[in-house]
Formats: sequence, C-alpha cells, structure tokens
Amino acid sequence: MCDDLVAAVGPNDARPKIRQLRNPRQKDAFRYGSAFSRGAVVKEADVSVIEVSGTAAIDERGVSLYPDDIRAQITATFDRIEALIGPEGARLEDICAATVFVKRPEYYAVYREMAAERGLEDFPGVCIVADVCREELLFEIDAEVAFRGA
Repeated sequence: MCDDLVAAVGPNDARPKIRQLRNPRQKDAFRYGSAFSRGAVVKEADVSVIEVSGTAAIDERGVSLYPDDIRAQITATFDRIEALIGPEGARLEDICAATVFVKRPEYYAVYREMAAERGLEDFPGVCIVADVCREELLFEIDAEVAFRGA
C-alpha cells in the first residue's frame, strides 16, 4: 500500500491552492474499484504544478483500450493527459518531468516517433521497460506539469 500526503503550511493567504483534478475522458478511478486520483493541481501565485497520476489507455468505465496496439495506446494516453491538464490552461509541452513505461523495449522507438509527431521531440520523460498496471496495457505515463496558469 502506498499513501501520499500533500500539506501546505503558513499563513492562509500564502498557502498554495491544492485540488484534485477530474478527467473528462476518464471517470474517477474510485468508480471502478481503484483508489487513486487522476491528478492534482497546486496553484501558487507565480506558477501552477499538476501532478499527473499514471495514465494509460483506459476508458470511462475503467476498461483497457486497444489490447496489443501500442500506437493506439500511446495516442489514447497522450489524449487523456491533454484532457486532464487542458482545462487548467496547460499543454503537453508544459510537462517538465515524466516517467514513461513501455512493456517491451521495441516500443521505445514507437513512443519517441509518436511524441515527435506531436511536437514533443524533447519530451522530458525517462523511459522504463516494465510491466504496466494491467497485463493488456503496453504504455503508461506519469508526469509533472509546470506552467503559468490562472
């Protein structure tokens, strides 16, 4: 079991605003039996930071999408991250650190190609060959996004 805690101390007017995010492309994981947040935003006076939880090609009901199709899973993952961070005023280009999980070593080249197609040639992701959260999933990203937002 892993527990995370975010705490903000100091005078009320100096504390950052912290809130959980919802993804219009995915239901809250709690609704299909998982216990994690899709992401959280920390808004300070001069910068906002979004912590993006591990995101993969999972639909609104919690069903894995596109088994055995790495390209479709990568597209769906980037699309879901965009849907999560976009309403906050952030873009994929605002990702400043990420962990990219690929199930097989040969998927690394596909991921780099597809990231470049989205204009993310310098995507700041450390790629790890590892099992993803479900057997049928081939790709996952967790990330930190920093941007000047409202």
